[in-house]
Amino acid sequence: STLSSLALRLIDPTHGRVLLGGTDLRRLRGAELRRRFGVVPQDPFIFRTSVRENVRVSLPEAGDGAIRRALELANAWEFVAQLPAGLDTVVGEGGSTLSGGQRQRLAIARALLAEPDWFVFDEATSALDSLSERLIQDAIERNLGGRTAIFIAHRLATVRTCDRIVVVQGGRVVQDGTYTALAEADGLFRELVRRQELLSG
Repeated sequence: STLSSLALRLIDPTHGRVLLGGTDLRRLRGAELRRRFGVVPQDPFIFRTSVRENVRVSLPEAGDGAIRRALELANAWEFVAQLPAGLDTVVGEGGSTLSGGQRQRLAIARALLAEPDWFVFDEATSALDSLSERLIQDAIERNLGGRTAIFIAHRLATVRTCDRIVVVQGGRVVQDGTYTALAEADGLFRELVRRQELLSG
């Protein structure tokens, strides 16, 4: 989460530089930079308003066609279409009338609608059941379109298909590599893999 905060310029490093596409982030205004990211947090905020307004908060000028397309890409349209008033259905404060998986899929649709250059998924599936997690991961993987996505996760199934995994312990990078390479090497990552296999076995 600290690394994503650095990437979003929510904080600046006390030493060194953070480069994005070769550009020092200090050269970019924070608000301008954050508009180029689609962020899906562990507990996304859902407003007490319609589904439509909740999704297009990332792109206020979006029409219903674009909103529906984003919901379809996020595997969310099926449940939205079954709501009493579809896009016009008003959801409870914080998404209290929706399940955890439904809230997360709305948040992903919100991020996809803005068509950002980069994505950050911060423990976005940690509290979900396996079916909801698989639906969300499928939606994410289908829609990256060559863009970079940063996944912050303790659940290792979330990062299995990532091109590169960075293992952070005590504020330091202790391992860096692919899932297969890290799972075979001595170190913290292999310990985590074994631990989660024991828990799921």
